[in-house]
Amino acid sequence: MLGLFARTNLSLPDRGLSLSGSHIERVVEEIRRWRPRLVFAPYWVDRHPDHVQASKLIEEAVFNAKLRNYMSHLPPVQVEQLIYYFINDMDQVSLAIDVSSVYEQKRAALKAYRSQFQLSATTDSVATPLTNGYLERVEARDYLLAQGRGWQYAEGFAIKRPYGITTF
Repeated sequence: MLGLFARTNLSLPDRGLSLSGSHIERVVEEIRRWRPRLVFAPYWVDRHPDHVQASKLIEEAVFNAKLRNYMSHLPPVQVEQLIYYFINDMDQVSLAIDVSSVYEQKRAALKAYRSQFQLSATTDSVATPLTNGYLERVEARDYLLAQGRGWQYAEGFAIKRPYGITTF
């Protein structure tokens, strides 16, 4: 649905993320395996503790991935830019991308993750912010962010380091 080349699941535990050596190493292995120019992580402030911890974990792994003496059996990788995406609230947007032309695809992809957004009558589930209008709030957020640029929808991101562009 997203047109991805690959998707990896590290099977890290729900509500058990940590900055332990083994968790950092698993993320570093993926960075070194795929050698990305850009890495995306959840925004560092969020209502969900796992999102905050994942942000820290990814930031640590991006830093460690470039160190030649860390996990020296794999060649180091210098990530060009770490970009933070918003899951819940939006704050300090420093990069906005016009996603109007692919917004239907985004809607469909989010709706495909039904276990997060719908209460189930057949399993034990509880109401959460995700099951109470989350998709509508994401769409409203993306719509409002786009208005300042004259776009229909925009995706907002945050960066801690300026993003360098060398050619036009």
